[in-house]
Amino acid sequence: MYLQDSGCSEAKLASLFGLDQEGNQGNESFQYTAPKQPKKSFTSAAATQKASLPPGALAVLFATAVQAFRYINGQYVKQGKLGAAVLGNHSTKEYKLLLYLSQQKQVAAAKIHLGFVFTVQPNNYCTFYDEQRQNWSLMFESDKASSDFCKEVSDTGADLGPHL
Repeated sequence: MYLQDSGCSEAKLASLFGLDQEGNQGNESFQYTAPKQPKKSFTSAAATQKASLPPGALAVLFATAVQAFRYINGQYVKQGKLGAAVLGNHSTKEYKLLLYLSQQKQVAAAKIHLGFVFTVQPNNYCTFYDEQRQNWSLMFESDKASSDFCKEVSDTGADLGPHL
């Protein structure tokens, strides 16, 4: 909006809004009050997420996007782009590998335990069996995503204790 002085020095801003009264000195109704800035929080989002979890709940330790393939009738069938996450609770030593389409749509899950077999393969692939005994092959989008995910799975296995 562009305001231009029309030469009428007697006009008050209040008259624009029908508030012009003879006894009214000043524009009390037009006082500006600056909004208060939110207080800065020094807790990270991850710490907040972990702190707000109920005891025994699993937290997201690592998540990334993958191309997923399920072994059906002797061949791997593309299931599309899915999220792959390693979930865990260090205090209860409970860990899980999860494939998901959305936050509400779980596709596959596998509990990570001492007998869990997770096979790292060349060209950013890995394979595992889920809790329904379905064989899955995951293709990661980069070497870094592959190595970070596989390292997290390995670390959770190491947290469970020595393999006998």
